Amino acid sequence: MIYRKMAYSAVLLALGVGLGYALAWIPNIELVSFVCVLAGFMLGAEWGIIDGALIFLLYSFLSPFGMAPLPLWIAQGIGGAFLGFLGYLWGTRLKKPLFAMALGISGTLVYDLLTNLAGFFFFPTENTFIVYILSGLSFSLVHIIANGVIFAILFPIIARNYLKRHKIPMR
Repeated sequence: MIYRKMAYSAVLLALGVGLGYALAWIPNIELVSFVCVLAGFMLGAEWGIIDGALIFLLYSFLSPFGMAPLPLWIAQGIGGAFLGFLGYLWGTRLKKPLFAMALGISGTLVYDLLTNLAGFFFFPTENTFIVYILSGLSFSLVHIIANGVIFAILFPIIARNYLKRHKIPMR
């Protein structure tokens, strides 16, 4: 069983990084978060956390735009780990489009808050904390909405097929 999880983990890591580069030219539209949540959904809490963190860390480290500064890079890894854990936590509920959309929106909001917080604390600015976060979130609005839509469309299809194939009861 451990070898199967390792194989799935490696495939999801490659898929997350590859899909990240596939859409890198479109600002704030990405599938990396989706694959992090998928890892938690498919592999459980521990592997979801590990895969989620590794997907974002590797994607950012090898980015054609250059690696993110260290504090932001760490925040991205923490955000990816959080997304992986959410995939485990929400589990079979992701077969329903509204639950999947809610996860896409809330998970992306937390991820964007984490990365904006890292930016505020490690890259000083004259803006106040609230102004900095609000301006970052307004820029992130496209990211949050896009992930909500992506999750609502893709997760129900994948979740239903995965649950049926692995004979997991659909609650």
